[in-house]
Amino acid sequence: MKGISIFTFLYLIAFSAIAQPGEAITVQGETTFQLIDGIVAVVGDEIILHSTLEDRALQERLQGGSAGDDEKCGFLEELLFEKLLLHNAKIDSLEVSDGEVMDEIERRLAYYIQMLGSLEAFEAEYGKSVAEWKADFTEPVMDQLLAQRMQQSISQEVRATPAEVIEYYENIPSDSLPLIPEELSYSEIVLQPAISEVQKQAVRTTLDSIRNLVASGKLSMTLAATRYSEDPGSKYKGGCYENITRGAFVAEFEAAVFDTPLNGYSPVFETDFGYHFVRVTDKRGEQFSACHVLMKPKVDPLALENLKAQIDSTYASLIAGEIHFDSAVLSHSTRESSKNSKGQVVNARDGGLMFGIDELDPNIYFLLEPLELGGVSSPVMLVDEDDNGFWTILRLDNRKAAHRANPKDDYALFQSQVENNLRGEDMNDWIEVHISDTFVRLAPAFMECELNMDWKKK
Repeated sequence: MKGISIFTFLYLIAFSAIAQPGEAITVQGETTFQLIDGIVAVVGDEIILHSTLEDRALQERLQGGSAGDDEKCGFLEELLFEKLLLHNAKIDSLEVSDGEVMDEIERRLAYYIQMLGSLEAFEAEYGKSVAEWKADFTEPVMDQLLAQRMQQSISQEVRATPAEVIEYYENIPSDSLPLIPEELSYSEIVLQPAISEVQKQAVRTTLDSIRNLVASGKLSMTLAATRYSEDPGSKYKGGCYENITRGAFVAEFEAAVFDTPLNGYSPVFETDFGYHFVRVTDKRGEQFSACHVLMKPKVDPLALENLKAQIDSTYASLIAGEIHFDSAVLSHSTRESSKNSKGQVVNARDGGLMFGIDELDPNIYFLLEPLELGGVSSPVMLVDEDDNGFWTILRLDNRKAAHRANPKDDYALFQSQVENNLRGEDMNDWIEVHISDTFVRLAPAFMECELNMDWKKK
């Protein structure tokens, strides 16, 4: 550019902030250009670009939130906090791995594609290809993960004492205490036929034909995964996993990856999840990237129907007192996850046995709701997460009525709230201290923002 040095150009963009992106700027009366991007804030060695602020607003809109001009001050403060954490994370030499970054990028991409409905809709919304989006977001995602790691390190040792928990509870007005919904615990007997060899072979044949179409170029891997794959973790991202360290996936999957040449297609193979074929996109030492299609064989409806007589007989024996529920589980149940605990069903959320009624499948709740403690339901056929039918009998083991939260029944709830408050206080103290000893500057256009912390250093 005539008459202006690179240093002067950067300084102008970084600190003069006399124009917003899209506006024309004249320098020394002779050079006119349009500002494509600009710096809206500086925190230590970190900068916040106008484009980053716009990306944050776009992410909010994609998640169904509001992202108008009034909300941008809030987004700016989020980014200021993030950059303060990032600045100090680098000072403290904290690190995140490339694998962690790629996992987070893939997680976000899968979320957005599923929400928008297709890869094409995602690319139209962002105005760039998936590859371009990944390239643009690698550094921002790494920065966010570093900031999170710094945040975790600040108040990781917070523990609430029983006295603090009781004091917190006593200071809550009784009409403000949360209402805890009814909770239930239950046990199950499940009868489900094994997948027959005929069913397995049918899936193998179908999947092999899909593999041949993809390998011959008649069907793209992305479309094959979107249409046919039953892996929710990769279905909407072309069936792909990137930068996976060996040992993270089941042995059969990794064996297929390392036995298949780069950019080649494996034969159809079996794992505990079903049948797959993979395309290997990268292999570097103990790391790999691969795309796959997963299909799961289904239970034979006739075999399922043939189990009705057995489940009815088991129920009749339970009602007659001829067999105990625990014994029936050991003798008949086919679901290993509950069979090994005498039929008790574990809540995956916290590893406990109690379920809030809002956590239960409605079909399960309607079977349990009319039962007395120790009562068993009539046999019924339900469908599992793989869309396979099964017969079940349920026993109600425990019931806690809906109630106002109290320390006796809900101590963990209050303890968590107290510890969250303590972490918040620690974080606010940390922010105040580090704002005071860190260079922070906001562009004039954002000096009118009402911010929670003293970023303007009045």
